[in-house]
Amino acid sequence: MDISKYIPSAYSNKTDSGKVSRQSPSNIALVKYWGKYGNQLPKNPSISFTLENCHTRTTLSYQSKESKGFDFEVYKDGRREEGFEPKILKFFQRVEQYLPFLENYNFRIDTTNSFPHSSGIASSASGMSALALCLMDMEKQMYPEMKEDFILEKASFLSRL
Repeated sequence: MDISKYIPSAYSNKTDSGKVSRQSPSNIALVKYWGKYGNQLPKNPSISFTLENCHTRTTLSYQSKESKGFDFEVYKDGRREEGFEPKILKFFQRVEQYLPFLENYNFRIDTTNSFPHSSGIASSASGMSALALCLMDMEKQMYPEMKEDFILEKASFLSRL
């Protein structure tokens, strides 16, 4: 896989503030992959069912800022979830080269699931997918020429990181 295609060269537009929302279905694994290599890539395939009625809905609000560095807060069901923030920080660090604008914004990440927490349904997978799709919607505003197929492909790549 040529991941260099996901590194943007330059953006044709700038966005100061806004809000994007995405929903992503969850899944339940029947056969889960074992082991990882590289940057969070699975060593073996897995088999899972997509659960259309079990989904995560994420809204990403953003405001440009002058200083550099990751600046965000995570809210689940309207309440601040500082416990989720180290995972999001690690995600931002992993995807920074593919989304270089991340350090230029303050983010508020609001997320909710249509299913109970700790029920065995992959809320992390659907949550990261919804967040990656939001970030791609934001990037699309900065580079309107981006095609929908590429947006979905890059979001899939990013959410696995």
